[in-house]
Amino acid sequence: MDDDFFQPDDSQAHDTPDESEVAASVTFMEIMRQAAAKAEPPPVRKAASPLTTPPVMPAPESPALSPEEIQQRREAALEAHRIQRVRRRRGRRRRQTASLLGGIVRSFLVVIIAAGLVATIFTWWTPSQFLAEDVKAELSVAIATSQATPLPTVLPTPNWLRRVGIVSGHRGPEIPPDPGAVCPDGLTEAELNFSVAQKVVLRLRQRGYSVDLLDEFDPRLEGYQAAALVSIHANTCQDFGELVSGFLVAAAQSRLSARGNDEVLVDCLARFYQQYSGLERRDGLTVDMTDYHTFREINQLTPAAILELGFLLADRNVLTQQQDALADGITQGILCFLEPSSVPISASPFPPTPTITPVPAG
Repeated sequence: MDDDFFQPDDSQAHDTPDESEVAASVTFMEIMRQAAAKAEPPPVRKAASPLTTPPVMPAPESPALSPEEIQQRREAALEAHRIQRVRRRRGRRRRQTASLLGGIVRSFLVVIIAAGLVATIFTWWTPSQFLAEDVKAELSVAIATSQATPLPTVLPTPNWLRRVGIVSGHRGPEIPPDPGAVCPDGLTEAELNFSVAQKVVLRLRQRGYSVDLLDEFDPRLEGYQAAALVSIHANTCQDFGELVSGFLVAAAQSRLSARGNDEVLVDCLARFYQQYSGLERRDGLTVDMTDYHTFREINQLTPAAILELGFLLADRNVLTQQQDALADGITQGILCFLEPSSVPISASPFPPTPTITPVPAG
């Protein structure tokens, strides 16, 4: 065989690239690709339409905040939002109020204008001879008469002018109870006063008066106002060694109200109680009567008097057996003060005002 057959072909050896050439080729291609990419022009952006929203530019990165600063900013944002809500709410309320007032004013204007239009239309359409001449004359006379002589106004009588207070002496819920004067056999002033006071209340109510039966220290006495007030008591059961009989009646010695009314009430009680009871009026009064505590408690305009029915020892039979007569005398005395025209006028003058002398009293 020819030795040249086994010799390698130089052309074939050059056609097959080695590894270094391949790597260089790959490197070159990569470099060219990158260069082409860099040389490629940037894509053209369309102009922003005025109707479209411009792109939001990314906010520059802010430095990291601490949790306290984040919380403070959050609270500030919430407070600003709350203030904005309050302002909007107040604005709505003001607009609603203005709208309501405007609606009321418009309604009034509409009503007034409508009334004026209706009156004008009726006036235009009403004939001048709508009313007869005689009717017009009568209306003129009626109008003139009503204007010249107005009817009097009837004023109702105040309730306190039809009210009478009757105090039952020594009666009340106090513990222990206050019996007042006490006799050896157990008869007490308190029970005698209460029995007579009940009869007086019944008689006055039958005459149409509103009567209050009051205790000795009744809380209603504070500022009490009535047409009259009478406090019923009885005198002591003490044995003075001689006959001590008769009744006593008195008003306050010094009061800011008109003394005349009190004295008239006292005189009326004295005159009729003496007539019905048959007892004589004593001329001695004690400070306990003229400075009676009830006089200081009641209203200054309320006429008041205190009456000692008699002595429990000397006048016992009258006080226990003739209580209806005693009640009639007290009732007539009160009516003499309240209704002078309904009580017969006595020919004798009123008994004189007694002087103050120290006489024991219950």
